[in-house]
Amino acid sequence: MISHLVIALTAAATLVASPAAAQKVWKTYSNERFGTSIEYPADRFIPQPSANDEGLRFVSTDGAEFTVSAINNVLNQNLAALATAAMRNRPLDERITHRDRGAGSITLSGTKADVLFYERHLLSHRGKIINEFEILYPARMRGVYDPIVRRMSKSFRAGVGINTGPP
Repeated sequence: MISHLVIALTAAATLVASPAAAQKVWKTYSNERFGTSIEYPADRFIPQPSANDEGLRFVSTDGAEFTVSAINNVLNQNLAALATAAMRNRPLDERITHRDRGAGSITLSGTKADVLFYERHLLSHRGKIINEFEILYPARMRGVYDPIVRRMSKSFRAGVGINTGPP
């Protein structure tokens, strides 16, 4: 009897400790026009119809959502200008808790009221394309979504699309 309880508690702890691993079906979304791609848990997120070919929005029944998109860098923004643009016109109820600037990318995360956000802006194709990933999820679900966001962020890439050459 006790061994069954130990096994059940161990299994439950494994699911709680690794929610990203608990997602059974991961798919890759790839934008045909720009080549931007990301892995996402398809058993959690449902793609929404898109009016353009710049990206896609995905929603979950628990209130989470994410978008992945790319656009031509028509203003020829460098990384510093992209960082400035990303900081402009932020909501008043937003609090940025993490900011990072890497080789060709900017990452911001924080809170908007009772929602957590994570966004990554990636400059690619010799500065000609801006790729973006943003996810919003209820703060109460942080334990579920933080590992998912880590995996999604690591998989977020610029790629070869109809309108682009190699990144």
